[in-house]
Amino acid sequence: MKTTILLPVTALATTHLATAAIGIVEATGEFNVNGTSTYVSSIGVPSNARLDGYDFGTFNPTVGDTLTLANWYFENYAWNGGDTPPGGNTNNNWLDDANTATLTLVIAGNDHSQTLTQSGVSGNNRFWNNSPDTVNILAGLPNGNYTITASVSYTFNEWTGAKNVLTSSNNGASSASFSVIPEPGSAALGLLGTALLLRRRRH
Repeated sequence: MKTTILLPVTALATTHLATAAIGIVEATGEFNVNGTSTYVSSIGVPSNARLDGYDFGTFNPTVGDTLTLANWYFENYAWNGGDTPPGGNTNNNWLDDANTATLTLVIAGNDHSQTLTQSGVSGNNRFWNNSPDTVNILAGLPNGNYTITASVSYTFNEWTGAKNVLTSSNNGASSASFSVIPEPGSAALGLLGTALLLRRRRH
């Protein structure tokens, strides 16, 4: 059984529209792996592990193993220096408090979309996160191998005066993996049952 969770992967994603530009500075997931915070980035923060090909490991929820998305950090920008009124030919794209960003996280075919919250602003850049809304990635998953998919869609104000939408997954995708296994007791009982069945057949 294999499920895919795609995440954007680019060092710095920039889109040029007419005379202005918008882009993503950072897209980082804070994953809680058995009680320890692990930061994995698809865009930005070179010191973090890359999401592409990342293996979170093997988990047994019945003995207390956990894998959750504790937070998603997102930073985007839009050039904002034009003095022309909205609709003017030289105006730049810009971001404001009314713009939105949505994290789409798909696990085993289930959509766990979340609205990100603006947490700060610095010049033309906006900062977002989804705290305190955590996602239990292992919830309800049977034994098997999985890969994780996420992308962020965000709105911005185009230099024409229109509101536009971009999705970070347009910049490429990457996937991380993890596995869910049965508890040792269940596995041992399964092997014992198989052994007894084979013994009965021989007799």
